[in-house]
Amino acid sequence: MPKPFVWIALVLAACGGSEEVGPDAAIDPPDADTSAPFIGEVLDCGTPAEAGGLNSGTELQRVDLDTTVFPDALCNDGTAAFFYFRPATTVASENRWVIQLQGGGGCGSPDSCAARWCSVDTNFGETQMTNLLSPAEGINGNGILEASGAFAEPNPVGDWNHVYVRYCSSDNWAGQAGPVEVDAVHPVTGDPVTFRIAFSGRMIVDAVLETLRRDGASPPPYTIGGGRGELADLDDATALMLAGGSAGGLGVTNNADRVRARLLADNPGLTQFMGVVDSAFSPSLEALDFSTTTMCLEDGVCDYAALRTVVSEYSIQDAFFDDSCVAWHAANAPETAYACNDEGHVLRNHVASPILIRQGLLDDNVAGHSIDARFSVAGRGLLDMVLFAELVAAEAAALPTGTPEEVPDRAPAIFVPPCNRHETMSDNAAVFGTTLTSGGTAYTMFDTIINSTLGDTPTTLVWAMGDPIDCPP
Repeated sequence: MPKPFVWIALVLAACGGSEEVGPDAAIDPPDADTSAPFIGEVLDCGTPAEAGGLNSGTELQRVDLDTTVFPDALCNDGTAAFFYFRPATTVASENRWVIQLQGGGGCGSPDSCAARWCSVDTNFGETQMTNLLSPAEGINGNGILEASGAFAEPNPVGDWNHVYVRYCSSDNWAGQAGPVEVDAVHPVTGDPVTFRIAFSGRMIVDAVLETLRRDGASPPPYTIGGGRGELADLDDATALMLAGGSAGGLGVTNNADRVRARLLADNPGLTQFMGVVDSAFSPSLEALDFSTTTMCLEDGVCDYAALRTVVSEYSIQDAFFDDSCVAWHAANAPETAYACNDEGHVLRNHVASPILIRQGLLDDNVAGHSIDARFSVAGRGLLDMVLFAELVAAEAAALPTGTPEEVPDRAPAIFVPPCNRHETMSDNAAVFGTTLTSGGTAYTMFDTIINSTLGDTPTTLVWAMGDPIDCPP
């Protein structure tokens, strides 16, 4: 089978905004003592991103992870991964937490990562691969991290401890390869280059948790904006929301179960846990027709199994596969174990933690990957935005009553508005101003989460033709 083109993307598995992981080169793991310089020392075309940047602020204070304690918690360019935090603003919420994983595309092959660093054919860039281009002191909080009450609708988690983990690993928060040495082509000059690049998303999540748990390292006192105080110990948490949009939503999919299990192991008092997966739900690839795709017509990748095999063979991230998915397939369907590197499959069938899935029906960032790849729907023709919206609505609505492989009794909360906004978790209007109507009552995304937590209804809100449309600009 000829090697597929670079654009065969891991994102086609879950469409969270990630970029190519296609096979422009096969990779052998490097020796631990490799002397190749990191990507930023080799490529002179590093370019700040047009999308996904952060503005300086005085609300959430920056913390660079201590790489003497967590040596694997690295951005792509070898700089220390980092996060921003603000302690709870009320005594009542001092043990309640929101941890948000940022999104921002991704790469999984040498050439696509080089192009990402130089922002060639992408609106992402060096910003998403280093700690050097983000505010050094702090940022402000918006959306689920909004605390000021600036938006008309109050934030139910506005007084909780807030943590915003900056995305700089390009791996959907699942990479565990650490620094790898690769050969690539300079995306501007075309010259051959060799560099190291780290894929450490999973280790970054772990290092953040351990820092918040004060295990080996602790966040500094909170001093930004004139405030002073100490962040609570995560081991005392009674409630935690782990949220993310786009690649951050895939990060929640990849990490929710193990984060919850890790925290519960030392703290059975964590009685409320909710994973929020935003802008990372697309039609199941397992049900789409590959015969019309360019990857099939030109490269012979004509079914789901072939695509998952290509992704496994050529990705350089050594991405973490959900333990429960691997175990279930090993025991029940070893011939389809390849599905465990598909976040869409894992989200539908193996995430056992309480979750909310939020997906805009007209999110062309998510839809565009599958549409551009020229997937078809049996009996309906090529996938377009109308079919995308129809499939997402139907598949999301079916999730609570479906029969997942491992968690048949799971009932995720669902919020699927007819909107086009992508990666909404940091947007006040999208979080607090978007509503769906049930029984004549308008509900926000947070209403759905609260209903799910309290065992109330409705918990499944999917827009249908004829319903009111409420999508703030």
